[in-house]
Amino acid sequence: MKRVELGKLPKKTLIELAKVYSRNWQSLDGNWFGLVETEFGLETAVRLDLKSWEKQAVLEAQRIVKVLELDKGGLSSVLTVLSFMTWQLASPLFEIEEESPQRVVFYYPRCAIHESRNRQHKPVFPCKTMKLGLLTNIARVVEPKAVVKCLTCPPEPHQEGFWCKWELVLR
Repeated sequence: MKRVELGKLPKKTLIELAKVYSRNWQSLDGNWFGLVETEFGLETAVRLDLKSWEKQAVLEAQRIVKVLELDKGGLSSVLTVLSFMTWQLASPLFEIEEESPQRVVFYYPRCAIHESRNRQHKPVFPCKTMKLGLLTNIARVVEPKAVVKCLTCPPEPHQEGFWCKWELVLR
């Protein structure tokens, strides 16, 4: 059998592989969360997930900055890193509602996690605290002066047109 070298694959194949790896990673994370939720309850699963994501967000953001040779600083750099987070590659991307050098408002029109939980008839995942920590840690790596504010996110009621909405501001 001939060994396939990653660097020799066509660009289209590499992009699809990145998406497959992202979906595989999301499946692993979702399966882990589901097992903990079933065994120990939603509250424990959320608490442990939060601890894991606090570290994961920093590691991923640092690696993305390095690979992209991204100049740190500015809200646009935060959005660039956010766009390349592993979980983001296989999920619907965020939309930008307002953007200026000092302030960005963005939202997620779809949410793979909540859509999956709905199909499984599971309760809403209270992701506000986890997502706030995740986005804050990403922002801290890229732009230490960025402040992340949640405008709305579950467990708050689902709003028409989006699942969650966030604001980034330079202080």
